[in-house]
Amino acid sequence: MGVGIIGAGQLAQMLAMAARTMGISLVVQGPCEEDPAVAAASGWVQGPLGAPEAVKALAEQVDVIGFENELVDLAPLQALEQAGVVFRPSLDTLSSLMDKRRQRHVLQDLNIPVPPWIDLKEALAHPERLDDLGYPLMAKAASGGYDGRGLRTVDDAEALKVFAEAVCPEDWYLERLVDFEQELAMVGARSVTGEVRWYPLLETRQLGQVCATVLAPASVPQSVEARAITIMGSILQQLNYVGVLAVELFWGPEGLLVNELAPRTHNSGHLTIEACATSQFEQHLRALTGTALGPTDLCTPGALMVNLLGFEDSRKTYAQEQQALAALADFHLHWYGKRVSRRGRKLGHMTRCLTGSTPAQRQQAVKESLAAVDQIWPLSQAMA
Repeated sequence: MGVGIIGAGQLAQMLAMAARTMGISLVVQGPCEEDPAVAAASGWVQGPLGAPEAVKALAEQVDVIGFENELVDLAPLQALEQAGVVFRPSLDTLSSLMDKRRQRHVLQDLNIPVPPWIDLKEALAHPERLDDLGYPLMAKAASGGYDGRGLRTVDDAEALKVFAEAVCPEDWYLERLVDFEQELAMVGARSVTGEVRWYPLLETRQLGQVCATVLAPASVPQSVEARAITIMGSILQQLNYVGVLAVELFWGPEGLLVNELAPRTHNSGHLTIEACATSQFEQHLRALTGTALGPTDLCTPGALMVNLLGFEDSRKTYAQEQQALAALADFHLHWYGKRVSRRGRKLGHMTRCLTGSTPAQRQQAVKESLAAVDQIWPLSQAMA
């Protein structure tokens, strides 16, 4: 069975690598031959990301099409779906999640708690409605924001006025800055037949609003993970979703709040390649091809993923750094092969399976792991 993926970045690259081991032909669609997934895939359709003519050419080579990211205009693809092209998840389902503001309405309709929020345009027209939120506020772009983009902190009314004059208010919303103890993520999947599986709850840590590390399992009460599982199952089933979905969460005094949803494979799930019986990439391909989902248990007491973020603007290959990172005992290096480095850009990641059976032992291993990687790859400089 042939699978098409709209997008050719590192997520598509890892999907292509999983497809090879599964005997699946995977073709990617994107604008640039230098994109990470092109060399790993069975084929490549050139063209602007998600352009209807390019997607039509992709559809002629595959049986089902999935997406690597949320940067695609879905409206022009509706005619293809109506003509019989199979998209998973469906364009209708995906359109409800592409826009973060629409996500909020979907979650609220499902009675899933989210941080208090308001449209920027509404807040400007009715400033009294900000009284319940208070300052500081987090301004978020409704679409196109990721890896720290599309986020602004607004400290007071004057800062809000300045911000609103610099952007198109219709494209932004505001939410109360959440007082959280931990940032968490859950990655799950649903099959064509409605089978649902989820991975252990993950703890994520950010630097400059970009994910820096992910630890499995998260050190939280069992009731918190049970609640996250319920949230994941409700979203997957109610939306008739097919494929892998990630739910980003805040855990703190207000309980468990959903920050946002990622309708695709996700950075927080990279450690599943080494740490779980079925990686998120294999799981996504299983769902897209109508195959039964695989087991999601950890094969190790714990695991750590460290993002290798760019710390300078450069076109270096970082060959020496790659060699040194690959030589670290008990680590697995994934290098994406991007031709350009920018500060904060994800150039690769490291995964280490942990043997400690207690949270304290795992935290010590995390500390040692970060120190070892930092000697070779300056983690702190990446977000300085």
